[in-house]
Amino acid sequence: MQEYSNEKDDVDTLECNVQDNITANKILRELKNVETQVAIGNIKTSFLSFIDTVKKLNTMTGICSFEILNEIIGLHKTHFPDKRQHTLCLKERIVMVFVKFKQGLSFAILSILFNDFSAESCRLTYNSLIPQLAYIFKSLIYWPSRQEILSNTPYCFEQFTDVRVVLDCTEISVQRPKCLTCRIKCYSNYKSTFTLKFLIGISPGGLITYISKPYGGRASDKAIFEQSNLIELMQKPDAVMVDKGFLIDDICKKKNITLIRPPFLKNQKQFSKEDALLSKNIAKARVHIERINQRIKTFNIFCHTFPWAHVHLASDIMTIIGGLCNLSQPIFSLDKFIS
Repeated sequence: MQEYSNEKDDVDTLECNVQDNITANKILRELKNVETQVAIGNIKTSFLSFIDTVKKLNTMTGICSFEILNEIIGLHKTHFPDKRQHTLCLKERIVMVFVKFKQGLSFAILSILFNDFSAESCRLTYNSLIPQLAYIFKSLIYWPSRQEILSNTPYCFEQFTDVRVVLDCTEISVQRPKCLTCRIKCYSNYKSTFTLKFLIGISPGGLITYISKPYGGRASDKAIFEQSNLIELMQKPDAVMVDKGFLIDDICKKKNITLIRPPFLKNQKQFSKEDALLSKNIAKARVHIERINQRIKTFNIFCHTFPWAHVHLASDIMTIIGGLCNLSQPIFSLDKFIS
């Protein structure tokens, strides 16, 4: 009886082992099928799926809301309808361009982020979209009326209510040109390197109202101001606020435009009380154009050395970034304006 019982237990154990082996083999086959399906399926995740919050969008592209991004896409479809088939949708292509602006990434890295879209395809997309986007954004940089400026005057301009524009030049480092003439024109003694120079104008309220075409770093502030014909947009009793580098007294005098500029020490040992107070008040007002320049430089495309091959796009890129700055949070809070 005992032997029979032992034999029965052995048979039951054997059947259990066989059943376990069959189950294990079945699970292994299913796992292999899953592995094969994943490998064959070639599953790819869109880069856009990672940009799911406003903070991420702003960090990656500099665009401050999804509403603005959608408006850019809608305007592009309206002005530049395109029925061709593209590997990337319009939204992905536009985001790719802004990621390039904000992060300064190479086309090779962009090609990895956007599902192995080739680096050459990224470059061609970038070159073709920038002029189109500049056409859309240029309407955001406009010359406001005198009444509009007076209605949006901050307290720091309370003593300078006639100021129509605050001017400053900003320089971006550019790759060393191969052409000797270009090297001479682009070398900046101030920066001790090759640069492109832009004249930026803002309203007293902190809105970018003027961006010049790019000049070589050798060009003086006076030469750029004179060639820009910006003076033609102003009339008496308008005033222009500048720093000491703008020696434009004669140009402003011809048009009866008031020039507001920090006083020079000249042959004096120290400033008079009036000149010291004037310098202080001008500095307090002018500092805000430096804040605008700083916003522009948060886009790494202008922080890194700008490639000479893309110099023809520099003006359009500055227009797009300037427009984005106008769409971002104002530099003045509401309580800083004269009511």
